[in-house]
Amino acid sequence: MRLIPVKQATTLLKKICDPKSQYREIKLFTAKKDRSITVKNDGENLTLIEDGYLHFEKEYSLAETAECRHALLAAFKKEFPRSNRAYLNAIRK
Repeated sequence: MRLIPVKQATTLLKKICDPKSQYREIKLFTAKKDRSITVKNDGENLTLIEDGYLHFEKEYSLAETAECRHALLAAFKKEFPRSNRAYLNAIRK
């Protein structure tokens, strides 16, 4: 895991919404590692798992990229409200 700025984390979240993304899975943790967001891309669907303030799992179609990006950024802002940095664990295809 490495520590990255929040701006870089949001850029990665936007890139994983692409069906041809180089990432298969991205996990972002807060500094205390008590909250996290996991995003899984299987080529057709995107799975968002929030673990922290809210605990739920939701699946989105990659055909609707605008909806995916909006949902990911909203979840990121909810789980990382005052963070300047986040821990990243990324798995490439």
